[in-house]
Amino acid sequence: MNQPIEGEHEYPHWNRVYITVIVYTVVLIVALWLFSRMFQ
Repeated sequence: MNQPIEGEHEYPHWNRVYITVIVYTVVLIVALWLFSRMFQ
């Protein structure tokens, strides 16, 4: 009945995916920075 048009609502969760990737990248950089500080 109410099927979304192809491409318009194909991936409605991309905003969440982008935010998750950015958060994981920041956490990874901070974790690696702290890990390198342990050996200074």
